Amino acid sequence: MGAVLLALGMFATPAAAQDRPPERPDDIRKQPEAILEDTSSPAAAIFGPPAPPAWWALREADADFAACTQALSGLGTVYSLEQPIADDADRDCGIARPIRVTHILPGLTLDGGAVMRCGTARSLGLWARDFLRPAAALLPGAPTVAGLQLGTTYDCRPRVGTGEARPKLSEHALGNAIDIAAITFDGAGPLTIQPRRDTGDLAEAFQRTVRSAGCLFFTTVLGPGSNAAHGGHLHLDVAARRGGWRLCQ
Repeated sequence: MGAVLLALGMFATPAAAQDRPPERPDDIRKQPEAILEDTSSPAAAIFGPPAPPAWWALREADADFAACTQALSGLGTVYSLEQPIADDADRDCGIARPIRVTHILPGLTLDGGAVMRCGTARSLGLWARDFLRPAAALLPGAPTVAGLQLGTTYDCRPRVGTGEARPKLSEHALGNAIDIAAITFDGAGPLTIQPRRDTGDLAEAFQRTVRSAGCLFFTTVLGPGSNAAHGGHLHLDVAARRGGWRLCQ
């Protein structure tokens, strides 16, 4: 992704900008939109040492963001552009170019709406269009997937369930992750994500199928059985890893 390959050296400092005092971190947290308007200054001048926050390093280039939003338009996603997010709890938490999604596909709602990065929404939409809805059509009565009941979306916090003494920042804190607690249908009851203990029924087959297919679009897929923290939902994220490696559990 272009955002992952962003080089801070791309931002040259014109002579006029060199005389301007750097903004304080607390100013940035109060008005993060100012960061996106000041691409003339190097990141170090904006954020100070030792390095820019993680969310800034994931900022999409204009062309990449435009391509992503065009893909969402092709999917029929209903979304709005939001102001940049920077968080008082941790300077690394935030989203440079967030969007709020209410319908990931026509007629397929995200319960309550969800704020995320555009690339996260694109992966969710492709998964829902190409696998989630077709798999539901094979269930009795061929119900249409009408909604996703969500757990955590954006949240400034460390990873959970890893057993690490000092866990890294969660992908939720960067807008890269979304948790799905249940799938709702037109003309059928909801399917709650939960351990199914090899029951051998269609509900288990459907849950296993859409979960496995998620790893074609997301770099991390966790759910019941992965660990105790993911026993009641599917965790999907687009964390960048070297060599395109994916974690599917």
